[in-house]
Amino acid sequence: MKKVDWDNLPISADEENNRYVAKVTIIKGEPRKNVYGNTREEVERKVKKLIYKSGNVEYMKEKGIPFIDLLEYNFSRRDDAGLIGDAQYTRTQRIFKKIKEFDIAYKNVKQLEENDYQKFFNTLAKEYAQSTLDKVYCEVSQGLEFAHRKNIIDEFPLDKKLKPKCKKGTKKIKALNIEQQKILTKYLENTNLTECSYKNAMLIQMYMGLRIGEVNALRIQEIDLKNKTLLVHRTVTTDRKEKPIIEEEPKTSAGFRTLPIPDNILPYIKEQMEIALNNEDQLLFLTKNKTIVAESSVNSQLKNRLVKLKIYEENMATHALRHTYATRCIEAGMKAIVLSKLLGHSDVSVTLRTYVDVFKEFEAKNTQKTDEYYNELNLFSKKVDIEEKEQEIPKNNEKPSNIIQFPKKYIVNDYYER
Repeated sequence: MKKVDWDNLPISADEENNRYVAKVTIIKGEPRKNVYGNTREEVERKVKKLIYKSGNVEYMKEKGIPFIDLLEYNFSRRDDAGLIGDAQYTRTQRIFKKIKEFDIAYKNVKQLEENDYQKFFNTLAKEYAQSTLDKVYCEVSQGLEFAHRKNIIDEFPLDKKLKPKCKKGTKKIKALNIEQQKILTKYLENTNLTECSYKNAMLIQMYMGLRIGEVNALRIQEIDLKNKTLLVHRTVTTDRKEKPIIEEEPKTSAGFRTLPIPDNILPYIKEQMEIALNNEDQLLFLTKNKTIVAESSVNSQLKNRLVKLKIYEENMATHALRHTYATRCIEAGMKAIVLSKLLGHSDVSVTLRTYVDVFKEFEAKNTQKTDEYYNELNLFSKKVDIEEKEQEIPKNNEKPSNIIQFPKKYIVNDYYER
């Protein structure tokens, strides 16, 4: 068979349909493919895309491959080997969509250098959370390792010491304040399942801190009424067509946990269990059509009710109920390590990072209480009068004529900044 000259593809004009076409054999022994496009350049790009997908490494070694095509091809190799689950597939496709927003995605990896990748990651670090950065870095690293191993590129261009760190700043969590929580709780307590079909799911989230996917995957057999506990180990995710499915194992071992059921929530769980007796697999929650409940369905219903109750804030969704639970736990004095386990976080640092503002506020209030407690005990013989106003601070090496009494609020802030 005559070797195809990929630089001079046999592209012809299809004047009848006002388009261009190339008839090429991508893989030896397979039938020729007709590749269409509105321009010659479009046809050429589509043919090359087919070459990359076919795994023609010799072509990649000779001509190179666009950065995003390399990542997608390497991902498809792992997928074909059965290493990619449905949930990971969907998450990774979202990652590729983000990468395609950058010019580097369409540049040939043979022409890219370490500095190009570093600039790309530095830009990402300003716009995305650390979890997203980690996922992007993982895909890029695996793709480039494959390219280096197959001699598509001469050197592995990433400096692992310069792995990107998020510069975006901590995203402030959305949680209901106490008054908003009272209003929503009162509504959910006094409404019925006909009016609000997912009311019990919302109560479980708000008072037990589960992710909505975990709530929607609960079955009767995971509820222990005698010991008032609930086993969490499954979650609702989506398949490759964005259809809700149940994932049997959590992403990390921390997601597998047994939680105490609050007395106030027990009646609503019992109510849902009675309904679930007739459900397939005895799932607590199903749609009206007896299908798995998607996160978007509960989000939509929650937003509708929050708007109706006049307590809705921008971007408030079901995760705000989980954040509300965590916030009340911190306000009640719960330690971060305990809260981390209840929430199913893989590491306590995730909890501390997510709720940093709530912890600071709680700690500041408790520091003030300690100060007041010391004063009540009369441990000091001399009383210090702390005025609630700013004092003039001496400039440079100028010595103060007397001791400056800083306002209490500055003492607290300075203490926590350290």
